[in-house]
Amino acid sequence: MTHGALPNTVEVRTLAARGVVIEGGLTIARMPRLEAATDGADAPAAVHIDFQRDEEGRYIAVLDVSMQVKVPCQRCLDGMVIALSSHSALAAVWTDEQAQALPSRYDPLITEGETDLWRVVEDELLLSMPAFSYHDDVLCGIKTGVLTVSTEGEYVIDEPDKENPFKVLAALKADSKID
Repeated sequence: MTHGALPNTVEVRTLAARGVVIEGGLTIARMPRLEAATDGADAPAAVHIDFQRDEEGRYIAVLDVSMQVKVPCQRCLDGMVIALSSHSALAAVWTDEQAQALPSRYDPLITEGETDLWRVVEDELLLSMPAFSYHDDVLCGIKTGVLTVSTEGEYVIDEPDKENPFKVLAALKADSKID
């Protein structure tokens, strides 16, 4: 087992043939697409990769990745922290045809020689990001002014007194009936 910094490039087939396990961290600075999609991270991604061969001789990388990143809330636009995690079993293949023939329990990792491990980790984290990030309804409701706290300490929806926009149409309709 290898601990410490995550190597940038690896030969998946060689490591799988040897049964190597790699554990390490990867900072967000080494993942430019993830860095652009978030507001940063306080700690590096925790990565655990178990390279192995399956019963049919395929070269497999079982990948577990987790990281906490900062993103803006889509309701109130304040920052929030979300946890990203991914578990996947990647099978190293040479062609798209081999990728299509893989059992459904494996995701294809098309590679001819060395594989950019940092990019694979970044891809997994990007795929695990939610489409939209929101605070709890109560937190966002208070910040956006939709919710208020009543005198009893309960959260209530603050519905401002608005004039009915169709009131003018009703008046026009009533005027047309008079004629």
